[in-house]
Amino acid sequence: MNTRPPSASPSFSPPGRTGTPSVVVRLGCWIAAIASLAALSIIISIIIADLSSGEARAINMAGSLRMHSYAIQSTVGLDEGESPAPRLEQALAEFERRYAHPDLLKAIPTTETHPIREAYREIGTEWREHYRPAVLRCGPDAAARRALQGDTARIVSRIDRLVALVEEGLETKLQWLRLIQGISLGLLLVLGASAVLQLKRHVLRPLGELLASARIVQRGNFDVRIPRREPDELGQLGEAFNFMVEDLSRIYGELEDRVQEKTEALARSNRSLQLLYRTTHALSEKAVTRDTLLQVLKDVEALIGLRAGALCLGRSGLTVNTGQPGDASRLQALCESSCVGCGDDDIPLTSVLVGHAGPGERSLSVPLFDGTRNHGAMLLLQADAEPLEAWQLELLQAVGRHIGSALAALHRDEERHRLALLDERSVIARELHDSLAQSLSYLKIQVTRLQSLLGRNPPPERVNEVVQELRDGLSEAYRQLRELLTTFRLRIDGRGLPAAIEETVQEFRRRTGLEISLDNRLSSLDMPPDREIHVLQIIREALSNIERHARATQVRIALENLPDTTMLVTIDDNGIGFDAQATPIHRYGIVIMRDRAQSLKGELQVRPRPEGGTRVELVFPGQAGAIPAAPHHPAPTHTPAPGSIP
Repeated sequence: MNTRPPSASPSFSPPGRTGTPSVVVRLGCWIAAIASLAALSIIISIIIADLSSGEARAINMAGSLRMHSYAIQSTVGLDEGESPAPRLEQALAEFERRYAHPDLLKAIPTTETHPIREAYREIGTEWREHYRPAVLRCGPDAAARRALQGDTARIVSRIDRLVALVEEGLETKLQWLRLIQGISLGLLLVLGASAVLQLKRHVLRPLGELLASARIVQRGNFDVRIPRREPDELGQLGEAFNFMVEDLSRIYGELEDRVQEKTEALARSNRSLQLLYRTTHALSEKAVTRDTLLQVLKDVEALIGLRAGALCLGRSGLTVNTGQPGDASRLQALCESSCVGCGDDDIPLTSVLVGHAGPGERSLSVPLFDGTRNHGAMLLLQADAEPLEAWQLELLQAVGRHIGSALAALHRDEERHRLALLDERSVIARELHDSLAQSLSYLKIQVTRLQSLLGRNPPPERVNEVVQELRDGLSEAYRQLRELLTTFRLRIDGRGLPAAIEETVQEFRRRTGLEISLDNRLSSLDMPPDREIHVLQIIREALSNIERHARATQVRIALENLPDTTMLVTIDDNGIGFDAQATPIHRYGIVIMRDRAQSLKGELQVRPRPEGGTRVELVFPGQAGAIPAAPHHPAPTHTPAPGSIP
């Protein structure tokens, strides 16, 4: 199992304390710089735009001064018939109003030495000192008009200079605005590109490496590591990822070791279960023989990996040996020494005993214990350098229990066979005594009677009568002998009791010509085999009695389970019946049937039927766990004969 210690948890320091700004701070600085530059550019643009907002109107207003100068000159040149004074005064007032208009004044700097201020002041000086007086003095003669035109040209040139200066100032501001916006745009592009590069270097590239590493880990490769970078947030995240991968690698290694251990344990359990199944199957399906035990012992040695073994059964010593010829004597000695007390109830060995078998070897003695007594021991030789594990010892104990149970079952079967043989012998003795012995006694009486008649010279008719009775008695004795032989040879094959009863019914139908109906509602699961033979013998004896004494033509046989788990067998006939108060002549058949009923721990009754005939009724308890009777049986064995008894 992987015993690598868990990785030490990395210590993470907040970014900034290690001298490296955090990713958040960097991105915040870049964003703040970009925002500040954009805000500064916007503010400057707003200021310049605000300063330039009135200069266009000022240029227009200054241009209108030039136009009014020419208008004033035009007014002065009107015909004499007209009255120019009001119009001239109005034109002069309009010029002065436009000269002092606020739109124009906004474009005039307050600095006295500013060229625009000087040009504006020169226009005012020229207007007050020269042009206005000249206009007012101008007469209608041509010389005065030519002089006024010169004055007009002079003041217009000064107005043109003012307009040019204002336009030049506006252009300068616009150039500054374009320059500032261009510089701002360039700086924004530089800052944006730098921010993108920084984002790619410090954020996107680490995140891409982290994502690629995560995908590699997802495919089960735990050897990937993220390169060590600056100790910022993503750097610490990479360290944490590396630590997590190392931890996952350790955990997966431990899990693989555990899975491997569990797989090996399951494989061992599977092999153990297969061994136990083969052992149980071999010991239950077949007779327990030397070859069966030898195969079980070989299977145990092959699975555990032992060199040799033997089975010691009781005090008989070594019975099964799988070792080499050189091991036989040692195993024999170990068997005799380790199996002391085998089969004695006072020494209930239930655990595996380990001993020394020789140089470099140890012996294992596994008791063949069935829960109540030891039937022997299973000896196994093992190298000292290879001690058995706990599961191997448990498996050996389980195999030992299976072998002990099989031997116990074998002993029980032998004991049951002996008891059944003794029981059958007693039944044979009773039947011989009750049937054939009585017939022979009757014949003996007839022989004594014949000898007595022959001594008195009787008439031939009397002698022939006795001889005929002897002949009838011999025929009856022969018939009884044949029935006894048939009874003793009776066997129930693997098809069970229903098939045996059906064959008996067919036999008596052929032999007697009786109309026999069979209604069997029992199955082969309802009683053990030793009871089936008694039930079959009672049915045969009842049919034999009907054949000899009842003078019947119809017989009905019924077998069923009663609700209290007892079993009922009835044999009805439509014969002559009998007087229940009278003593039957051939009562030994009924005695035999009652003896067999007692063997079943049941009761047999023979009584007349109200509608005529006789009923033989057998009631006996079913076996433990017998199937109780159901209201409707799905498939009873029912073979009615024509005109059978209802």
